[in-house]
Amino acid sequence: MPGEKQQTGVSRRTLVKSAALGSLALAAGGVSLPFGMRTAAAAVQQAMRNEEDKIVWGACSVNCGSRCALRLHVKDNEVWWVETDNTGDDVYGNHQVRACLRGRSIR
Repeated sequence: MPGEKQQTGVSRRTLVKSAALGSLALAAGGVSLPFGMRTAAAAVQQAMRNEEDKIVWGACSVNCGSRCALRLHVKDNEVWWVETDNTGDDVYGNHQVRACLRGRSIR
């Protein structure tokens, strides 16, 4: 029609359809990406490990009463990373007290 303006390029609807079909095809095909959460977490842990660091044990002071064990990474006499106790085997019956997020966020 003479009054209609002809669209050029890709419309929003076409873009969304194409993205949905592409992601469906990737998911159905079982394509694995070169990165994953496990490899990313391992890379972060490796980057944080340094020979200058010292690991000391501490206790949570959130005042919940449990006094959960914390591993404190000390660098230049300053705590820069706090993690929960992950030294034991993760098996049934082996009770391991792990600190909550509030306890792990204290520095």
